[in-house]
Amino acid sequence: MQRVAERVSRAIQLPTTAGDVRRVLSAALASNDFWHIVSLADRPFNQVAETLKQLEAEGWVAFSDGEVHLTQAGRERCRAENVQPRQLHRCSACEGRSISLAAFADVLRRFETLAADRPKPILDYDQAYVTPETTISRVAIMADRGDLVGKRLLVLGDDDLVGLAAALTGLPQRVVVIEVDERLTTFMAELSRREGLGLEVVRHDLRDPLPGDLVGQCDTFCTDPPEAIQGLELFIARGLSSLAGPGCAGYFGMTLVESSLWKWRELQRLLVQKYRVVITDIIDDFSHYMNWGYLLQTVRADLGPAQVPPARVWYTSSLYRVEALADFERPSSTVEVDERLYLDSESLVWTRRNSHAAGA
Repeated sequence: MQRVAERVSRAIQLPTTAGDVRRVLSAALASNDFWHIVSLADRPFNQVAETLKQLEAEGWVAFSDGEVHLTQAGRERCRAENVQPRQLHRCSACEGRSISLAAFADVLRRFETLAADRPKPILDYDQAYVTPETTISRVAIMADRGDLVGKRLLVLGDDDLVGLAAALTGLPQRVVVIEVDERLTTFMAELSRREGLGLEVVRHDLRDPLPGDLVGQCDTFCTDPPEAIQGLELFIARGLSSLAGPGCAGYFGMTLVESSLWKWRELQRLLVQKYRVVITDIIDDFSHYMNWGYLLQTVRADLGPAQVPPARVWYTSSLYRVEALADFERPSSTVEVDERLYLDSESLVWTRRNSHAAGA
C-alpha cells in the first residue's frame, strides 16, 4: 500500500499515505459505484480517482460496465491488511445534521414550490445547488444557534437560495443576498416582490469590496465559497468584514471532495490566527448537492467509471460555524485574487485539464 501511495503522490502532487489507500479500499469494499466510493472515502476526488487507477495497475481492482470491482487479489490484500468495508452510522431522521426540520416543514414545502423554476447551475460561477432539505437545514441551524431570529443576515453568493428560505421564515430582522449571476438576482428579486418577502438582492462581484453600507452592519453571514484557497479566503473574509463585532457568527461549507485535509488545516490557521475567530462547529456532510448537468464535461476523462453519470447524491460538504470574539478585527477590504479563485490542483475541473495535459 505504501508503494501505491507513493505513485499516487507523484501523479497528483498531493501527499498520500498508505492510510489514504486503505480508506479507498475500504470504500470500494462497501460499494461498486465510483461516485459512492468517492463519497465514502472522505478524500479529494482526484486522490480517490488516482488511487483507483493505481490499484487497477496493481491488479487489486478492475473497471467494468462503469463500476469498480475488487479483484480476488484485492480482496486477499484487504483480508491480509484487515481492511473492512466503510460503514456509516448516522441518524436517519436528521441525516447526521443534528437538527430537526419539524418546525420548518411549512417553510420547506413553500420553498420547494418557489424554487422549482430556479436557473440551472452553470460552470462560469462554479455552481451546484444543494437539496431543498439542505437549504432549510442551514436556516434551521442558524435559528438553533441563535443567529437568525431578529438578526441581520448576509448571504454571499446564493445559488442555493438560502436568503430566500431565511426570508420565508419571517425570523430575521433583515436578509441581504449578494450574488454576481444576473439570472439569480432577477429570479430572487422577482420572487421577493411577488411574495412580499422584503428580501434585499444586490448584484455584486465579491472580488470587489463589499458595498460600504454592509461593512460592519450584519450579525450573521452565510456563504458556500469556491474551494481553491484564494476563493475560500475571499468569500469568508468578505463575510467577516460584514460582521458588527464580537458574538456575531458566520457559516460556510467545505468539502473533502475538492479540499484535502492539508487545505483544511491551512484554512483553519487563517481563521484562528489571521482573522481571530473561533471555530465552534464542524458538522460532517451537512450539505448534500444535487447532481449538476455539466459534471461529466469537467472531471477527468482517463477513468471509465468517472464518465458514468452518478445515480445518487454523492457530493457533500461539511458545515463550519465561526464566531467573532472580543479581539476580533474586521478584515480589510484588500484581498488579493487572480484566476485561481475557483480552480486549483484539487478541483474537479482542474483534474481533467491535468489529465489532458499529461496525454491521458
